[in-house]
Amino acid sequence: MSNRRTGFALIIISAIIGIITVSLDSLPGEAIMPLLVVCGVSFASGIVLVNYKAKHSKRDKGGFKRTNTKSWGV
Repeated sequence: MSNRRTGFALIIISAIIGIITVSLDSLPGEAIMPLLVVCGVSFASGIVLVNYKAKHSKRDKGGFKRTNTKSWGV
């Protein structure tokens, strides 16, 4: 699975679990905050994975050119 797909899956799952946590009245008060913290951390890591740049992959490194090269011998 790619980083983007993993990120989208984390975002969707954490949003669903967060909505369920907030909407259930039968959960004890001590269980709500830890669940919301876990959902928030997974949501943030999902956003990081979705925005992970392609230049970090080994396959795509050949497509990026250096911008500060100077041609001295021409």
